[in-house]
Amino acid sequence: MSGSSTVNGANVGPNPSNASGAGSAFQQSFNSAVTATVISQPGSVAVSGSVDITSTQGTLTVSGASAIADTSTGNNVIYEQNSNAAVFAAGQDTISAWSGATTLFGASVGQTTVVTEGSGASVTGGSGSIKALASGGNSTLVGGTGVSLFTVQGSNNLAVAGTAGTTGVDLSSTSGPETVTTNPLGNSGTLVAFLGSGADSVIGGSGASTVQGGSGQDSFIFVKGHAGGSETILGFSDFDNIGFAGYGYNGANLPTETVGSLGDVITLNDGTNITLVGVFHKLF
Repeated sequence: MSGSSTVNGANVGPNPSNASGAGSAFQQSFNSAVTATVISQPGSVAVSGSVDITSTQGTLTVSGASAIADTSTGNNVIYEQNSNAAVFAAGQDTISAWSGATTLFGASVGQTTVVTEGSGASVTGGSGSIKALASGGNSTLVGGTGVSLFTVQGSNNLAVAGTAGTTGVDLSSTSGPETVTTNPLGNSGTLVAFLGSGADSVIGGSGASTVQGGSGQDSFIFVKGHAGGSETILGFSDFDNIGFAGYGYNGANLPTETVGSLGDVITLNDGTNITLVGVFHKLF
């Protein structure tokens, strides 16, 4: 395909080989031979297939696309609707996905701001920062290596801390069940999480995490080979559970436990430290 034409105020043509912004991620997923609708100015367009946004500082509405990549320098407002699109953001983009199971990848620079309303959304942060509101339920949120801030609504969501940087997860308005996991790959990211009113599960990993328990019956789980970091738990109640897998603990072989000035401190045999703030007695 060569040349270009105009559809709904948008120029269309082949995906440019010299694209910047999110272009590298786009090219990796959809090789340079893929033909895409190229949007080079603000407007609305309904398409099928891939979309390549080359404009900047504009407001665009895209419906029906299978993939949307902002390969400009960013700072666009993008409304994605009526599709299960994969969206690749550029720096300072604001992206709203009104329906469908959108899959979004944050930018490598600046801040990506995201709102997803459809069920089954997936949001993954990049090396830039990301701020996301996921309201549709059944969402998967993975922190990047910068600062990742996730506000989650609905039920049956999974939030995973980034491999580096700081990931904040606010589940306080959810009714659960929700699952939060710190770094499953043995990395050094930091997690801060606020649980909701349902029966939420937190899987402790490496790195440092601070978790504010919710009003439901929460479970805090540590798996040998996945853990190794430190976890501070606030609001641990008599209704909550704590469990260990792969450590070999039983009634005659218990983890090390001491009560300090902050509360009960549990040390596992892989070096994991768990502090139950305000619990001034041993659990075992």
